[in-house]
Amino acid sequence: MRHLIWLACAGLFSTQLFAAPLTGLSFEHKDWQVSCDNTGTCRAAGYSRDLVSVLLTRVAGRETSAKVEVTFAQPTASSATLFIDGEQKGELTPLSDGSFSIQFTARDAFLTALSQDNTIEFESGGKRIPLSSAGSNAVLLKMDEFQKTTNTSNAMLHPGNENTDNVLLAKPAPLIISQPVIPDPDAVPLTTTQLQKIAPQLKLTPEMQCREIADEQTRTYYRIPVDKNHALIKTECFDSSRFALWLTDNTLTARPELITHDASKYENGEIARLSGPIQIWVWNGKQFLLRDQYRSSGHNGAWTLPTFVSRVRTQHDVDTDKAALQQLYQAVTDLKKTDPELTLTKLANQFTLTGEVTKFELSTVEDATPSKTKPSAEISDDEWQAFLRSPVMVESEDGSISFTLLDMDGDGKRDLIINSYVGGTGLYSYTGVLKRGENSFYNPRADRSSHDGFGPFFSENGRGANQWSEWVRINGQVYALWFNGQFGEDNLYLLRPFSVDDKTPAVTIRYRYTLDTIGSSEENQSKTPALSDKDKARLLKSLDTMQDHLLKDMAADQKVPPICPIPPGTSAKEAESYHRGVPLHYAFESVAYIPVWLNEKCYIGTVASHHGSYNKGVDAEIAISSPREGEESVNGYYISGLRHVTSVKSGWKARAGDNGVL
Repeated sequence: MRHLIWLACAGLFSTQLFAAPLTGLSFEHKDWQVSCDNTGTCRAAGYSRDLVSVLLTRVAGRETSAKVEVTFAQPTASSATLFIDGEQKGELTPLSDGSFSIQFTARDAFLTALSQDNTIEFESGGKRIPLSSAGSNAVLLKMDEFQKTTNTSNAMLHPGNENTDNVLLAKPAPLIISQPVIPDPDAVPLTTTQLQKIAPQLKLTPEMQCREIADEQTRTYYRIPVDKNHALIKTECFDSSRFALWLTDNTLTARPELITHDASKYENGEIARLSGPIQIWVWNGKQFLLRDQYRSSGHNGAWTLPTFVSRVRTQHDVDTDKAALQQLYQAVTDLKKTDPELTLTKLANQFTLTGEVTKFELSTVEDATPSKTKPSAEISDDEWQAFLRSPVMVESEDGSISFTLLDMDGDGKRDLIINSYVGGTGLYSYTGVLKRGENSFYNPRADRSSHDGFGPFFSENGRGANQWSEWVRINGQVYALWFNGQFGEDNLYLLRPFSVDDKTPAVTIRYRYTLDTIGSSEENQSKTPALSDKDKARLLKSLDTMQDHLLKDMAADQKVPPICPIPPGTSAKEAESYHRGVPLHYAFESVAYIPVWLNEKCYIGTVASHHGSYNKGVDAEIAISSPREGEESVNGYYISGLRHVTSVKSGWKARAGDNGVL
């Protein structure tokens, strides 16, 4: 069974426009070529006599691994096998589009063989087809140079022992908010007056290599309205199918800005250049911004090799999310009036998931025969055939996967929600979403080269976090309401399926606790050590003061001050123990370090919480340790108290706390 890879880091970047944009790279040598894009992802493709081609994809980062895919010129076989120097190395995993992936040990063997110029062959349909390695070393070296992994343990070619401090880290793809345009506008020739007004500013330089116009002819310029304030000026350059485009205002008074001299078409706010490297520009209300730049490669353009990528959202979608966020914020503030301690699970009841919803389950037992029969009469024949054609490959600890059919994007076709309990030490549950395409369900957020059969959306950690989720509908739009709790702070995120934004609408609630309940850390036991009235008063004060200095609110480079007074004459090494508490089990959140006085002796209290879990009081403990060498730790205390809201804020933020990795 194909293992699920949870891509937790791919979308969690906080800046839309970054200070030092990364310039992409394209390089070709013999039978191999590589392209690296502005996010740091590199893709290398190799070919053999138009019979087989391979694509290697690796995102930037210190510990990233390469994904390997294979496609055949005549993809008629349903299986394929990897051979290296004549020895079988494993079966390839079939993908929905007829291509294959090389996974796990077979992938490692393939990459090693490629770097060492071993003979690599693929057997498919009874034929064994060799893969050319001519040029692969130069291409892999170029990939390592771009991603700065040369001579490191993660190098594609010649791994070494150099440190990874300077390895290229993944960059965020820029976000473009597209704006409405005039649909299907007519291209109207400029009048003589208009042409006289603007022609001197429309320069076709020799470098553009536009076709010369005969002496008796004149070049025709057209005006194409973009919106009520802007227009494009168009004229033929190479021929009628390849033209130059300038942007100006509707009155033709603004200085024209050349977008490209080699456009192939303009449609619905997008300009496309289809010769050479393919380029797409999109309208953002002020200018046309480059959206994508890539070359197609492999058999029938199987691989896309971009040097520039971006993320695009429509203004309508952004406005819809703003309205939904405002409603969620209002619901929280209204709940606060009747429930000051905030039982946030009540919120989902206000935003019922309406619409045609069908749920079903399927077994994932290894030796079970895959069902070809519809598990529910509510599933249409068309939906079931699309499901069977989709590479839905997910693991489950309890042997079953839950599915939900629901139109999540308003296109009239029901999409697919996938829920799986994976378990593990974190007791993880995973949720994925796949969009309904023409003939199957697919992940629109994945790279073209990523045949992802899960569409990872979010996870819930059942042990090392305080998380839950509910599907809701607000103003007609479907969201996953995802909750992540911490001591002193809860976050409610509105996750929109298939969204490409790296920030999420969120409501953040901050609390303060009246921590006046102190008991034994052992159930039904008396407090040990016993607290005198004086020591208890000191402890209560520390518990109150610490809420202004929580560890999670400290800057990453901020040093924790001494928790207990450091005695004179203490060495620098011994003094370090006065700045820290004890390490905790991953099921607990480290809240703060506080001084705990017992009989005039200062100990360090590590305040721990089950990530802010709350039930008529917060769930927390104090682990007590001595900063003095040679002294043993003492028992700690259970603490609790009621909470009250100190602030409710809304806005867009990078989602934090989803640490599910399989």
